[in-house]
Amino acid sequence: MFAQRLIVTWLALAIGVAAPSAADGVLVFVSNQDDATVSVIDTATDTVVSTVPVAFAPAGLAADRTGRSLFVTHPDRGEISVIDVVERRVVRALAVGGSPFGIALGQKGTLFVGDWRKNTVTAFDPNTGRRLREIVVGRAPAGIVAGPGGVLVFVANRESDTVTIINTGSLAVVATLPVGNAPFALAVSPDGRRLYVANVQSADVSIISTETLQQIGSVKVGPMPYGLATSTDGTRLLVANQSAGSVSLFDSRDLHILATHKVGRFPEGLVVEPSGSKAYIANWFSGDVSVIDMGSGKELKRLKTGGGARALAVVSGAVPARPAD
Repeated sequence: MFAQRLIVTWLALAIGVAAPSAADGVLVFVSNQDDATVSVIDTATDTVVSTVPVAFAPAGLAADRTGRSLFVTHPDRGEISVIDVVERRVVRALAVGGSPFGIALGQKGTLFVGDWRKNTVTAFDPNTGRRLREIVVGRAPAGIVAGPGGVLVFVANRESDTVTIINTGSLAVVATLPVGNAPFALAVSPDGRRLYVANVQSADVSIISTETLQQIGSVKVGPMPYGLATSTDGTRLLVANQSAGSVSLFDSRDLHILATHKVGRFPEGLVVEPSGSKAYIANWFSGDVSVIDMGSGKELKRLKTGGGARALAVVSGAVPARPAD
């Protein structure tokens, strides 16, 4: 009952969160694991406008709510790079130790970082790297996302077949819920009422009600779903089918498939830009990003970024573009 009261409070706050303006400048950042770089895509022109060198093997990405800072995890180095979005360069490195992988920012800007090997999520002060609390979750925490407003953070525990929900204010676990086999990617509906979980080994997506903390459905998808995103109005669900090299578009209201189209090799990370007209998919093995029309699910364009393109993050706020380095 206490957990459900927390959820109801979160939903009330989430509904009041304003969406980014479609008129804002919008950039998509891409971590290139093999090249040790982060690419910057201007969504107005769908061109790569900058390439930022970072430390070895960048993985997860998360942008702060000001649109000024981007945080990049490095599992093999036990650190997080901090990129100044305007200056397009690394300005700090946070030594967090362990194997940081998934990352999200909570309501007050707190960093929540999953340690793949230690089976924990740690809350950090983003300015100093100081540990606020270490939270035990399931085995091999992979994807981490914050819900609207950042009051709750959701963690996919890949080797435990569960999802852990953390309250970012109390830094306590609200619930741990069973899902399919090997959950990896997560997406929250814009109204905060649904959590979508991509289960790699069972090739399906679990749908969880954040109001009742119960699974309310599941849908079969393509082989090895490693990426998820919802449309800005919540009516569409996009799934990256990694081993098929394809993306599937679903109607989230009745979960029927609308289309499946080919993209690059081993697609993984997925984001939708704020206007809702386009999505971006990082293709890990082909080192590029597919630009997807959200109406049809078709690939509009493919942009070369760098080797091992894996994760994506969107930053809004009329950030000035400049030519590629």
